Amino acid sequence: MVTLRTTYKRHDKVAYLTFDDGPSLYTNQILDILKQHHIRATFFVVGNSSPYGLRMYRKLKRLGHSIGNHTYSHHFDRIYRSPKDFFADFDRMERFLYRVIGIRTHLFRFPGGSNSERGSRIGGRGTMMAIKRNLTSRGYTYFDWTIDSQDSLFPKRTPEEITAKVLRESRNRQRNIILFHDFSKQSMLALPLIIRGLKKQGYLFDRLSTNSYNYQIKEGRS
Repeated sequence: MVTLRTTYKRHDKVAYLTFDDGPSLYTNQILDILKQHHIRATFFVVGNSSPYGLRMYRKLKRLGHSIGNHTYSHHFDRIYRSPKDFFADFDRMERFLYRVIGIRTHLFRFPGGSNSERGSRIGGRGTMMAIKRNLTSRGYTYFDWTIDSQDSLFPKRTPEEITAKVLRESRNRQRNIILFHDFSKQSMLALPLIIRGLKKQGYLFDRLSTNSYNYQIKEGRS
């Protein structure tokens, strides 16, 4: 069992690389890049019962990355209709992870973020608030991000554009949670450049945990 480092000196710069929506097409290559650079990251995963998906969950665990729940379906119209619908999908993912790799994660990321306008339109802000309260009461910690790589936008950003955005926005903060998607070839190609650039800026790298630095988007912010 790898122990996560959760405390740093005040002047330390720490980057938390996070990848949503996998296991996906480029997960294996992203894991290999992280391994080459001796970095552990955080993966907020959805349900993927394919042989490849099952191998990737096991590889994530074997390499010591943090694994968080991102709902089983990632289907906005389903999960944000009501707290009942949300937790049916959420709990399905929890059971799936336990069955496949024997873990019970206490980490979560909302599809679209905890202040998702789309989610609020579907079920209302009251539904989103009820979900957050229930998650907290059940011992889960949810995470947003300080930097969005914008690797999921259309038209697609180039690896150079993704790299430039992440490195530009990382300059003036001591802690950064950086959002990527592991279905993104652009992120996969940009990742070595981003890692090297963050190291030049003096960053250390760590995984998220229930005791780590966290950032949650406040109500009224997109």
